[in-house]
Amino acid sequence: MPIGPSTPTSAAINLSGTWSGTGSDSFGPELVTWMLTQSGTSVSGTAELNAVNPADGSCGSCHKVKKGTFSGTLSGASLFVTMTFPAGGDVPTPICVVDLSGSATVLGRRMMASYTGTDTCEGFFSDGKIELTRQP
Repeated sequence: MPIGPSTPTSAAINLSGTWSGTGSDSFGPELVTWMLTQSGTSVSGTAELNAVNPADGSCGSCHKVKKGTFSGTLSGASLFVTMTFPAGGDVPTPICVVDLSGSATVLGRRMMASYTGTDTCEGFFSDGKIELTRQP
């Protein structure tokens, strides 16, 4: 049997904590923060999107300001992700509902994710990519 690096198991990975970074999709760039708690392979918490430049006046920037929930399932080093941003709240587009889903790969203190989804006001999100780093 060969000896070499092994793939981490879900039990060896703890995603609890704050993860932040940047992303982009068909609506433009974004700042991303996930505040996560983990119980076994279930991950839950909050998700927040913010515009990189909220003053640029673009429709993408105002639709990038969202606060919602995060849920996921960890399998090995892969995390299956759902982010839901309901209508309401103190965001520039409170009538819009955004649902995003995708997957992430956990690499120690970093995560790389891809996603797609819908915005009831703007249509489909495509080509979503996020890079996050666990905060100390």
